[in-house]
Amino acid sequence: MQLPPELAFLSPFFVEPSETYRTAVWLRSDFDEQVWEYSFDYKEPKHLDWGLTLEDGSLLTAPKNDTLLKGLKYYLTSSTRDAFGPGETNELQGAMLQRFCHACHIVDYLLINGKRFQLGTYGLEGLTGGNLIEILENVAATPLIAESVYNWKERLRGFCLGLLESSNTTALDAVIQNKPSISLITAEQVDEDTLEIPHGWIPKIRAALYLKNLYHKQTNGSQPNTTLISKLLYPETLWGKNQAKITYKILCYNDDSSVFEREYPPAPVTSGLREKMRDSTYAMYRRAIYNIGVLHEIPVAAPTINALQLAEHFTPDLSTTGRFRTLPSDVVFKSLQHAIEFHLDHGQDLTKAFCRIALECKKRNISPASLTHEEVQAIVGEKLRKFGITQLSMAIRSMNSGRYHSGVKGTKDGYFSNLRSNCGLYELIAVYTGAVQLTVGVLMARRISELHMLKAEDCLDGTEQWLLFMNAKSTRHLFGLRRKEARPIEPIAADMIKTLIRMQKILVRIGYLSNLKTLFAVPDFKGAKKLSDSSAYLYNRNLDLFCDYFEMPLNAEGQRYYLRQHQLRRFFAMLFFYCGSFAKLDTLQWMMGHADPKHIYRYITESMDGAVLAGAKAHFAAERLIEGDDEDFQDLAQLLKARYGARDFTTVDAHDLEDQIQELVLEGWVEIEPEFFTDHQGKQFKVVARLMHVPEAA
Repeated sequence: MQLPPELAFLSPFFVEPSETYRTAVWLRSDFDEQVWEYSFDYKEPKHLDWGLTLEDGSLLTAPKNDTLLKGLKYYLTSSTRDAFGPGETNELQGAMLQRFCHACHIVDYLLINGKRFQLGTYGLEGLTGGNLIEILENVAATPLIAESVYNWKERLRGFCLGLLESSNTTALDAVIQNKPSISLITAEQVDEDTLEIPHGWIPKIRAALYLKNLYHKQTNGSQPNTTLISKLLYPETLWGKNQAKITYKILCYNDDSSVFEREYPPAPVTSGLREKMRDSTYAMYRRAIYNIGVLHEIPVAAPTINALQLAEHFTPDLSTTGRFRTLPSDVVFKSLQHAIEFHLDHGQDLTKAFCRIALECKKRNISPASLTHEEVQAIVGEKLRKFGITQLSMAIRSMNSGRYHSGVKGTKDGYFSNLRSNCGLYELIAVYTGAVQLTVGVLMARRISELHMLKAEDCLDGTEQWLLFMNAKSTRHLFGLRRKEARPIEPIAADMIKTLIRMQKILVRIGYLSNLKTLFAVPDFKGAKKLSDSSAYLYNRNLDLFCDYFEMPLNAEGQRYYLRQHQLRRFFAMLFFYCGSFAKLDTLQWMMGHADPKHIYRYITESMDGAVLAGAKAHFAAERLIEGDDEDFQDLAQLLKARYGARDFTTVDAHDLEDQIQELVLEGWVEIEPEFFTDHQGKQFKVVARLMHVPEAA
């Protein structure tokens, strides 16, 4: 149909679905090809091979299965279409990739269970409402798709035991003798093991995997290559055979360095173990199942409308959305104090020392790993030598010794003792970078993806008073592009950022780097001549080192509070509340300066998610009640006692009390807000809880 120019934008709505769905922005091949090439902004395109064998022994590409093949292909191409029309979702690596993965999981589930569904005989139209509900039930039973769809743990265990049985015992013994580290099982691996293979068999199973070339090197040692293993275990799948799965640490070993990364087990970051899928994720899979109904538009054989509606209305027993645990306020505030003081005392010295190391390596055309301990000590200078620095990195073998080290980092106790004794320059730079991350993370309340992707080149505006970042959830109707936003930044955080930028600019000027990196890029612990761009892994590793360096407190279970950005987002608001309530946090009050508290609070309400701010208010009120400081929360305390039977708040679990307060807020019984006033000391405020209904109504 030819439309006039002014109505040309309606043209996509007049194209037949059978033609529209033959293409997708991620699909680089012709729809009818057996092997699809696809890319979601990957460095190299990936492939989907439709030449699969079905449960009846026939090929999916055989003429008799043509309807099933077309149905599955159309299902994938339609999975990334926008619900608001024939266009596609915006971000290739965001919502579109997510929907594609969900659809691939459903396709693989059908193929893996093809015998029960008799796909080769009845195709997609043979799927009943009960079949679709069964898929949703199994997917919802665990948050791990590797288990719900691929039964990974059982298959991997069976594969390992079968491989052990079929391997030559003499060859296995030879591997163990030549690679002593392959038989080392750490206490942490034993504690975390859920694979349920007798530990006495583990060394030989590792050796068997090694002989089959099923290991690959990672930053923290040799791990089973789960992608290669998946190719062997899932030949019947379209997508899963080419995807990595969960790595079980009991199968990992390390030749070059110790396998530990943290001093203590981490305190949980969510409110309890989630045994089932969260409801928001389940909704995405329910959408993926219901989307099979698009095939009726084409038309291609598909489950009946009634079957799809039954699945759409099915609601399994799901866990509640896992709420991130709120860190104790004193832990975060003390951490913030450590971070700022570490910057003021050592930030300049450490970054300048690294620049001198880089300059020396550039002059001599060597890698930093080639420097001896004595050379490192001479380069860093007298002040840092007295501070404790004796070597470049504790993850580098000594250049003065050729003997075998079972673990470069040594024992866990020794390593973290040396860390706090300031032995390694690179570790201290990572600690300092973690300090900057912590400060910026608390004060800016941004997502981790927005922070670790900050560029040293343009993360500050010309005035150096605004942080520029790409909003992680701003791609809708922007063709997948993130919206660049600016937020005012506290001077101390800006000063820390400028220290890291200054270091990188010097490295570029002397030719050590060709260009500026991400803001939180750090030296490679192995001594390579580079600066490693920040990633989610390195971002969290820097925070872990910071927490171990300053010995963050342990909880009652002996677990350390390792800070994570998603836990810190509410703490700028918490900082504001605490500074208005009591005056014992000198460093934090200094950071807040003498700005009008109304202006600060307006910024908080404009820049923070409502849920994050509500959580901060509830957490603040809970801590005040637990500490007995309830002068401004007496009505709230009475309501809590009447509603939940609480008598002594000092004995109540902080997380439970916070949940109860949030429930009252959501139900409209109470409002927690700052009250602003002016007295002889100037502009002040206090946080109070106001009852929105009289207590008798509760």
